[in-house]
Amino acid sequence: MLGALTKGDTVEDKELKNTIRQYLMLKDELDVITKRQNDIKQRLIEVVDTVEADDRGHRVLTVEDDALGDVTLTRQRRVSKSLNMEVAEDILTKKGIRDTCIKMVPTIDEGAIMAAFYENYLTEEDIDAMFPSKISYAFLLDK
Repeated sequence: MLGALTKGDTVEDKELKNTIRQYLMLKDELDVITKRQNDIKQRLIEVVDTVEADDRGHRVLTVEDDALGDVTLTRQRRVSKSLNMEVAEDILTKKGIRDTCIKMVPTIDEGAIMAAFYENYLTEEDIDAMFPSKISYAFLLDK
């Protein structure tokens, strides 16, 4: 079906080839645009980072533009916390409350399941039921 356009190509073949060309062209353009957008964003971030942070740690720069009106560039400070397990265990142990603050959660050991299968405690049907297949697709277009 695909190949070089020839006299014998059907209308559908020509439409498909045209669609493929459009897809590849748009993909290339999108890659260039995304790179350009990221470069410009980085330059804007560098400018905003020169502004003094407010009391919440945000950096805000308002630019007056005749065509756009006022444009506000903001580097919003966001703080997230995650538990440092080693530090937490150390502190809880020192305070004598480690056992009351740790929840033991049973976990199935996949390696042990496979060992049980190889030792004939489990059948292939058991394994297939425990590890159901999930099908997904990736779209690739190579040129």
